[in-house]
Amino acid sequence: MYQKVISKIKGLLKGGFFHIFLGNTLVKMIAFVSSIVIVRLVDKNEYAYLTYADNLYNYVISFAGLGMASSILKYCASAKSKEEDRAYFWFAMKYGTLFEALLSIIVIAYVTFATIPFLNAKEITYLLVLYPVMNNVINTILGYLRAHGENKIYANAAVIQTAFVFVGSVVLVLLLGINGIALARYIAIGLTIIFTIKVLKSNLSNTKHIRLTSTQIKGFMVMSISLMISNLFSLIMPINEMTLINELIRDEVITANYKIAIMIPSQLAFVTQSIVIYYFTIVAKMNDGKEIWKLSKKVGAMSAGVIVVISIIGIIFSPAIIRLVYGSRYEDAISLSMVFWIVYALNAAVRMVPMNFLPAIGVAKFNAIMAAISCVVHLGITYVSISQLGIWGAGIATGIVYVASGVVYWIYFRKQCLQYKKITV
Repeated sequence: MYQKVISKIKGLLKGGFFHIFLGNTLVKMIAFVSSIVIVRLVDKNEYAYLTYADNLYNYVISFAGLGMASSILKYCASAKSKEEDRAYFWFAMKYGTLFEALLSIIVIAYVTFATIPFLNAKEITYLLVLYPVMNNVINTILGYLRAHGENKIYANAAVIQTAFVFVGSVVLVLLLGINGIALARYIAIGLTIIFTIKVLKSNLSNTKHIRLTSTQIKGFMVMSISLMISNLFSLIMPINEMTLINELIRDEVITANYKIAIMIPSQLAFVTQSIVIYYFTIVAKMNDGKEIWKLSKKVGAMSAGVIVVISIIGIIFSPAIIRLVYGSRYEDAISLSMVFWIVYALNAAVRMVPMNFLPAIGVAKFNAIMAAISCVVHLGITYVSISQLGIWGAGIATGIVYVASGVVYWIYFRKQCLQYKKITV
């Protein structure tokens, strides 16, 4: 038994699991500390303006360059040649980034000509216009690193970006106010790109440039758009919540309290994501559907167990954490935070594993269908809930959708595993 455990740990070390997990943990810790510092350095109203601008651009970022930043993980990992690998990377980089640029322009047009809840949020929104574009560039690079098993570089790059955002935000907020955050983000992404250039050169240089065939592009785009829609489900639900809260309640204080309430609980997803990131390529290489189902159940149980423990601790210590971290002016967010510990635990423990493993076995269209249905249902339920119950309705509506969709995902994933046949791309 002891030798089996040791062997398992050695396998995880060799595969880069701990690089990913520790890297993601560091990223979340730095981001958490950063949020604390920023909240204490800026006025509550200014923080609401930043939250509003971020919420708009989060819609743009959610599209992940038409899903191409996600799709290269599978396509570059299984490319038949270095030339094909390079072609998929540059196709995703070029057209995915152009798509993000177009969406950013639409955001600028919206805040310029529409009647928005917070007029003072326009300035920071203008300054952040290039952020989704640069974010897509670095995410495409990070996806490429994962596809080639560069887990250590991937983890280090993510840590570097987050660390420089933190340091830069603190320094530049003191010098430039809330607008300094935009500059800090640009600097951090630029430095992270420089850090990854060496690895990119070694993988992309000395290879003949080829164009993807129409068949290859079609297959790539079907997978990309399917992943984009499924990713939207994960990301758009809290964005929709924030949008409806802003539009229906229109209160800067409530907006700020809501942001604080979800700040820590929403990070629960990274635990499951870290586990899934490691096991994704393992599942993608497996040929036996029954073995995939067996492994997935173990991964799901492991993830759920960790999530439950962390959530219980989070609920118990929420009052102390919020008072200590954010100060007494955010005490109104304590009860709301406890609710969202449960909500985000349901997301991380029930839904994330099957949703993320479906693309690993070549099934992405179902994710897209589920995402579309879930987003519409969530939007409707959330609208009614907030209208009737105020800010509390947001958590209740999201929790219901997470559980219902999670059950459907597991049922469908089991069916696909039991009839799985290896598909090559």
